[in-house]
Amino acid sequence: MPSNIDFIARRLPRVTVDDVHRFTDAVDIRDAAAFAAELQAFVHERVEAVKLPAKLEGETVRQSLERKAAVLRADTPWAPTGTDVQRGRAALLDAFNQPHNLLIPVYAKLANKSRQQIYKDILARRLLALNVGPRGQKVPDWQLDPAKQQLTRTVLQKVEGIDHWTIYRALSEPLEGLGGRSAVDAVTNGTIDDVAEAVFNVLGLQMH
Repeated sequence: MPSNIDFIARRLPRVTVDDVHRFTDAVDIRDAAAFAAELQAFVHERVEAVKLPAKLEGETVRQSLERKAAVLRADTPWAPTGTDVQRGRAALLDAFNQPHNLLIPVYAKLANKSRQQIYKDILARRLLALNVGPRGQKVPDWQLDPAKQQLTRTVLQKVEGIDHWTIYRALSEPLEGLGGRSAVDAVTNGTIDDVAEAVFNVLGLQMH
């Protein structure tokens, strides 16, 4: 099997007569073509004379990647500790209890709809609702705004399979693609599709 150096040497670009002209101010060249050939041979000799460390000699790209991946691979898979789980649940509860997240009866009253209709909208993915265990559901109040509600509905109906908490964060947290504003703060009646595209990008989805 050829070594890495052999591989490089065989693929060196040829020295041309035009290349030789760069030396004319320093040396007197009587035959540019012959000089180019000699220079080519000289470069090849010097490259082929290089000695690589044993661990690099003959290592393919695949072998190199496998070696680097092995260094990064953990001996045992990561699993959350009890403390990690408690911390995550506390963060969910903190978000769940934010003032803008309303209990369904409160949201229904403000939206001038029945609770039954709100539940139907949630089931049909027309409305985003959050849930933490037996504490019931809450609805972010931004959906009382028509543009924000349409944005939320557009996202919900395009991203089946992604949990509501992930969607909630994608809509409510600052996004680099929106200049550091959240999607629900940035959206207007005329920018729903553009803002939704920024949310899809954060969720790792390509919508066309």
